[in-house]
Amino acid sequence: MGKVICIIDGDFMRRRIIESQAFYYAGTAIRQHCIRHILPGEELLRILYYAAAPFSGRGVHPKTGETIDFSQTEQHRMADDFFRSLAATPQMALRLGRLAWQYNAWNIASNRLPDLLAGRIAVSDLSEQDIRPDFRQKAVDMRIGLDIAAIALKQQASRLVLVTNDADFVPAVKLARKEGITVCLDPLWASVSADLREHVDYIRNLLVPKNENFRKYPDPKEYDPSSCEVGECQMLGVQE
Repeated sequence: MGKVICIIDGDFMRRRIIESQAFYYAGTAIRQHCIRHILPGEELLRILYYAAAPFSGRGVHPKTGETIDFSQTEQHRMADDFFRSLAATPQMALRLGRLAWQYNAWNIASNRLPDLLAGRIAVSDLSEQDIRPDFRQKAVDMRIGLDIAAIALKQQASRLVLVTNDADFVPAVKLARKEGITVCLDPLWASVSADLREHVDYIRNLLVPKNENFRKYPDPKEYDPSSCEVGECQMLGVQE
């Protein structure tokens, strides 16, 4: 029986699920999405979920001058609740990097920046919520790459389902394929770079969005392995 490991780029998946409104983003629903990828004769070995732990330091807001304890914010509480839901989900393993505050810098919300630069609003028109700390994920992509390599070299799975559209993982994916592991990419209907498309075995989008305005990018490498006859593989005709 073939063993399947699902590898999830957590920040990418969260953004796509929220935008698509496909399901409530928590451990059980994420696992159900992964199970949909399992084919007859296969078993789900594990789901590896990669994300950054919430930032817990302090900072002074540049507009209000108030000191913020980020460990006490609503965003931190929500992240903790979410990670607890993952920890309670069968076959789920959480791989945490960290959030780093880049030089204690603050960013202006992208939807307000054009108006500010064009002079349609002034700095005084910005709200507290329009100015946000410049947090960056650290050590997340590295963990994904190292784990793909370890799975491949130890032959822990016969197939990987990779949920991302990040081409930074191409070297690890190439190693996995050289070691005989089939790599399925699930980009959740996001666009895929030519480099990443080339080095996976096939693409399978199983997300069913509820948001009618959600933009889907059908891919020429889309493929349904369950429809594969002996010696013949049928490509999907994906419609917008």
